[in-house]
Amino acid sequence: MTTTHQGEARESAAAATRRVAEAGRRATEEARKQGTPDYDPRQHRKALERERRAAQGTDRD
Repeated sequence: MTTTHQGEARESAAAATRRVAEAGRRATEEARKQGTPDYDPRQHRKALERERRAAQGTDRD
């Protein structure tokens, strides 16, 4: 006999939109640092990857 899985509820549309917007904001912040001593290309790549995953709905940060 199988039991019903009691996992987490799906993310609401509003929460997903906020998550995508936050990831985009982080990526933009890193992009604006280009050409300054504060720019770290690794952080920029990570921010872009977070934004991509958030848009796909797989980011869990």
